Amino acid sequence: MKSVLLIAGLFIATAASAVEQIYLDRLMNSGICHHCNLADAELQGQDFSGADMSEALLKRINLSDAKLVGTWFTRSRIHNANFENADLSTALLDYSLFIGANLKGVNFSGAKLNFADLTDADLTGATLEGAVIRGVKFCNTIMPDGSINNSGC
Repeated sequence: MKSVLLIAGLFIATAASAVEQIYLDRLMNSGICHHCNLADAELQGQDFSGADMSEALLKRINLSDAKLVGTWFTRSRIHNANFENADLSTALLDYSLFIGANLKGVNFSGAKLNFADLTDADLTGATLEGAVIRGVKFCNTIMPDGSINNSGC
């Protein structure tokens, strides 16, 4: 009985990996990963400019040094992700959850962050010039100048 459960568990784990690979392949080939699961993906330095990653599960994703100009992340869950030094200029980030995200040095020029949640996020050195930040939740958020913003707690 134990061996049957072990084999079943291995099969389920393999199937889960295959599904995630399907999402990754879709993003790489078409630039579309709407409603997909890319949690824990290592995509640093990639160019996904103009991609659609809206309503995606992107927890712990690594997009450091990535080019994400004009990318859509609307309503995505981006908890504990690494976007350090990424270019998110003109990106659409409305209603996204960047809880605990590393956003150090990110270029948000012209990005739309309407009603995004930046609780516990680190924006040290980030560029917010021209970004739309209406209704953004700041709670224990490290701002570009190193100050802590608790205005939304």
